[in-house]
Amino acid sequence: MKKIVLLLLVITAVSCTEPYALQTNTFENAIVIEATITNELKKQEIKISRTFQLEEKEPQPETNATVYITDDLGNQYNFNETDGKYISQFEFQAMSERQYQLFVNTSNGKQYTSTREKLTTINNLTSVEATVKNKFGVNGVDITANSFDPTGTSKYYRYEYEETYKTIAPFWAPDSLQIFGNAEEWNLALGHIEYAFTQHQRVGESKTCYKTEVSNDIILENTTLTGEDKIKDYSIRFISQDNYNIANRYSIKVRQYIQSLASYTYYKTLKDISASGNVLSPSQPGFINGNISSVENKNEKVIGFFDISSVSEKRIFFNYNDLFPGEPEPPYFYDCEISTYDRTKKKTVGETPFDGLTYLVINTRSGKLILYEREDPIFKMVPPQCGDCRTVGSNVIPDFWQ
Repeated sequence: MKKIVLLLLVITAVSCTEPYALQTNTFENAIVIEATITNELKKQEIKISRTFQLEEKEPQPETNATVYITDDLGNQYNFNETDGKYISQFEFQAMSERQYQLFVNTSNGKQYTSTREKLTTINNLTSVEATVKNKFGVNGVDITANSFDPTGTSKYYRYEYEETYKTIAPFWAPDSLQIFGNAEEWNLALGHIEYAFTQHQRVGESKTCYKTEVSNDIILENTTLTGEDKIKDYSIRFISQDNYNIANRYSIKVRQYIQSLASYTYYKTLKDISASGNVLSPSQPGFINGNISSVENKNEKVIGFFDISSVSEKRIFFNYNDLFPGEPEPPYFYDCEISTYDRTKKKTVGETPFDGLTYLVINTRSGKLILYEREDPIFKMVPPQCGDCRTVGSNVIPDFWQ
């Protein structure tokens, strides 16, 4: 949705040959509503924010709004603001044949509402598979989805994925190094005071961690031009063989949304614009009409789509050796240079001479290096990313992990 916001900005032209720091020339403050309600029995989630300028890093959430959904039987589903999102007060699921409508009343008194929408065809993923392939001259793993609707009424598909992979610190050591000394003296008189070294066993898992990342691409497919409503070996994610994500054990969860024609068209337009690779294109439409509008001002620009989609998901796991038996594992994602320090000898950095002890203290206390091996007076140190997996992931094993 961040791409939608950026597409609204009218920005200054840039030279074809000279670098230019992009800045917002004119800016239109518009509300952004992300609302996909599914047939899953759960607390549904809606995100509401504002457009943001190029100089800003993230959109600001729209706070203190009143958000609710009604259906054609008179039921109302209220949403509460939680951590910058709006979460339904109770679990509910979209039901077939019901019509749903979204209402948003902001803290400044503006009202927004959607068109009435119905749940799309319920059509479950048949399978998700991982296959070794060579694409565009690159060897890797192709994650594909398969689905079939014998009724021929699904037609429009959108996919998201969530991948989780195991990371193992390549230069892990069971002990850590602590350096004690007066902090004020250390700042004022480096190398002129005595330091005490202690080496103790680490607390908590720090060798093996898990990292989860979610897709940020718009992945769409439709079957309107095929003889049957069938998704076969549709590529969701291609991972190069030299990508560390698959170096150990890898898992991916693929979610399949069945969309209406209007929803598919909205996302397809957004995808086509963002894929152009040039937000400065003179053909840029800058605004995409959704199905949400202002009650008071029909000309006000409102960004987003109220989507009622059936969804299904599947998760798979594989080890690197399952697909590439006997082949060398992908390289670690970080350059793990081992720095060796002899605290009895001088070390020059640039034109500044340090005694070995002082330089070791500087890098250890700044968090730039951690202990890998020690055989006094020699210390071998590595960047934290190489010796402590908690700097790149979580040491908590996911509930779903197998």
